[in-house]
Amino acid sequence: MIERVEIFQSAVLLIVVLFFDIAERSRPRIKIDRSRNLSLNILALCVVIFAGEAWKTLLKDGLSSLALGSDIAVGYLHRFPSLAKIILGLIIADLCLYWIHRAMHRRLLWPTHTFHHSIEELWWLSGSRTSLTHLLLFAVPQVFIADYVFRLSASETAIAFSVGIIVNIWIHTNLNVDLGRFEWLLITPNYHRVHHGAKGLSNMNLGFVLTIWDRMFGTYVDPRALETDFSLGVISTRKGLLRMFGINRIDFLTQRPDADRALDSPLSHLTFAFSSFLNGSNKLYYSLPSRL
Repeated sequence: MIERVEIFQSAVLLIVVLFFDIAERSRPRIKIDRSRNLSLNILALCVVIFAGEAWKTLLKDGLSSLALGSDIAVGYLHRFPSLAKIILGLIIADLCLYWIHRAMHRRLLWPTHTFHHSIEELWWLSGSRTSLTHLLLFAVPQVFIADYVFRLSASETAIAFSVGIIVNIWIHTNLNVDLGRFEWLLITPNYHRVHHGAKGLSNMNLGFVLTIWDRMFGTYVDPRALETDFSLGVISTRKGLLRMFGINRIDFLTQRPDADRALDSPLSHLTFAFSSFLNGSNKLYYSLPSRL
């Protein structure tokens, strides 16, 4: 039986897809061929919807069977007002996903992420290309934070996860949106487009909601420092089905040469951020790497 939460999330997905699809058709950032790899993109969307929910259910059941609640729960957080819990949960999840995403750009986890970087024309549907292992890795902190850190109710969880749906579609849209001063804090499609760029750009702009993680940890590139149009994609769409499972052995053997050294020690970035605050600097980012 379909629950209200699932109906709510499905309705949010449908409304958001319709809104951004109309917006992209009306005012696209650049002209693209939406029919290119359309069947692959549609299949990827189905995988995200069904496999994503399946992973969350399995994780909930698995964590429940371990009876970890009383051992790890932060007692006072679940008493916060709903809005505060949702906002704080989204911020913490965003930080966790930044580091998981960053780990995906290292040798060990890169095969879980290659399918997503096979996108050569970025729009809301192509942004759905996500492997099964990618979905699992991203689901772990989301379920853990919602169920154990903040103990969100079903309705609170539905709202939080719906925000995640909106964000994921939003940052992959083929739109040119200017948020003004808010762009210092919030990630836009132009910001995330940099991450899908070729020639080393895919190691930069790793965040999803807030730009502060990239600024603090040295992976920030100002979209305005780049040309309006630049090539996307670092992986071929060949063997897309294997990459959808995140287990293509070729990706283990043929790692991008810049992937390991591009993201150096997190400690160095923490030191940089701390020294910037001490010096009163408001430029919490590095310059565009010379190799770009």
